[in-house]
Amino acid sequence: MRINIPGQDFSLRLLERVQTTDSQYDIFDVGLEQEDGSIDSIVVGGSFSYAKSLIDAMDRKKDEKKAEASYKAPTALEAEVLPT
Repeated sequence: MRINIPGQDFSLRLLERVQTTDSQYDIFDVGLEQEDGSIDSIVVGGSFSYAKSLIDAMDRKKDEKKAEASYKAPTALEAEVLPT
């Protein structure tokens, strides 16, 4: 996320994703970006595999809840007509 500082020639970078050639790792930086595009920052990187697995599990649970909510049980008449 980049935040422009009013009256200044730089913007603040907070957890801005840095492009990498290895898709296993995610790298984020925190720092300042000058008007000319130069960057002064500190980076945090890692594979974050446990965090990604937790996020995937939460997304699956959300999708399951949506599917359950959208499921309409057949009425008694429909149940008689539908093949079993």
